[in-house]
Amino acid sequence: MKALVFSDSHGYINPIIRAVEEHSDASLVIHAGDVLRDVDNLLAVYPNLKVETVAGNNEFFGNAPSDRVFEFGGKRIFLTHGHKYGVKGSLARLKSRAKELGADICIFGHTHIRHISEENGIYFLNPGAAYRGFLVLTVDGNKISVEEADC
Repeated sequence: MKALVFSDSHGYINPIIRAVEEHSDASLVIHAGDVLRDVDNLLAVYPNLKVETVAGNNEFFGNAPSDRVFEFGGKRIFLTHGHKYGVKGSLARLKSRAKELGADICIFGHTHIRHISEENGIYFLNPGAAYRGFLVLTVDGNKISVEEADC
């Protein structure tokens, strides 16, 4: 199973649309917040697209949660924007929460800087700002792979 991972699009919807067109085999789009109206615009173009989202620190309207846990390809994903966990200073609180939730993968944004790491069996992924790029997450059984993609 393949997912496209974005964050911090801040009105730059065209790179997301291009990525969805180029990766038409992706079964899910994940957006880690800032700005969710971009997700609404994406769904206007692709109404049948499956999308998982959370609210970021620049979401002033709507009712998206700030944290979400869901399953993808048999893996438990903890999705958050990251601002509530102080990710610009340290990932310690985020890592603690991911462990507490039993996450296999933790996806966050907020910093606008791409981050890919694995610690104690948990993958920590930040795709960076959407106008710069995104991540391609593939889950195949127990195997998790992450590719970086630039816009």
